[in-house]
Amino acid sequence: MRSCLTSLDKFRFRNFRPTGRIIPGAAPTTQVLDLAPSIDQGSPMPDERPPETGWLPDTPVDDTLMRQFLFNQSGLNATIATACGGRVERTDRVALADTGGPIPYFNQAVLLQPIVNRGDSAMAEIRSFYAPVQDRPVTLLSIWPTPDLMPLGWSLVGHPAFMARGAFPFDHQPAPGVEIRSITTAGDLMEAERIMIEGYPLDEAAGLPRGTVFPGALLDRDLLIRLGVLDGAAVACATRFIAEGLVNLCMAATLPQARRRGVWEALVWARLRDAPELPAVAYTSDFSRPGFQRMGFLPITRFTLWARSSNA
Repeated sequence: MRSCLTSLDKFRFRNFRPTGRIIPGAAPTTQVLDLAPSIDQGSPMPDERPPETGWLPDTPVDDTLMRQFLFNQSGLNATIATACGGRVERTDRVALADTGGPIPYFNQAVLLQPIVNRGDSAMAEIRSFYAPVQDRPVTLLSIWPTPDLMPLGWSLVGHPAFMARGAFPFDHQPAPGVEIRSITTAGDLMEAERIMIEGYPLDEAAGLPRGTVFPGALLDRDLLIRLGVLDGAAVACATRFIAEGLVNLCMAATLPQARRRGVWEALVWARLRDAPELPAVAYTSDFSRPGFQRMGFLPITRFTLWARSSNA
């Protein structure tokens, strides 16, 4: 009998080592994959490393762009949380950060492996970490689809687009009246915080003491914050975090009266110039996605973002 496997099937079997069984009496092209360990069928020995999935505990961080992002985002969250005097924790399955403040995007759990059901151990780790702080909002970010987490007290925020741009050369001149400044003083930091609260907006931080969003300790950390200036007035701010071989364009806001004047775009290009030899990424709303695409970013996938409100 001639082999029913295509060249792609043979490549897949040769490189990823699934265990295949032909169903007796089934059509010749029908095959069922049995992923359960079986010594008789040639599965790895118990002490042998399992086939690579891209999210094993010892998978290299640079295995894929997506894994680089996960560890970059985890490092970003840890940087902000420690600057705020908060807590961080990382296991094989999830990276956790709690700033002690009210910004849900800063109190974030980042899944490092997919979860298949609500009883997954990662969800138990998340629940345990945030149990002492039921009074503040939390987000959960997954690069994979997830089960429905509503029965566990989470609400679906949406599916932000993950955008990526290769390290390609570019030439950009800011629009007339637009200037970009790096933040180096406490006064600049407070100005950036005001713009972030009003422009994003971050209603949770409105009226709270200065330093709630951007504490002064961030001036000595790897998170770089910039101001966008239009006709002499600061009207926008943006942040970036470089780690794990990526430039993460992680947060930006523009005051309503200054939108579509070239300030946001100038802030993107300024951040790319910090490491032009590295790819750049962002997870973003559909509102900002067209702007990224005009600048050469490609939509890679959509993430899953959940939120747990305070007192949930």
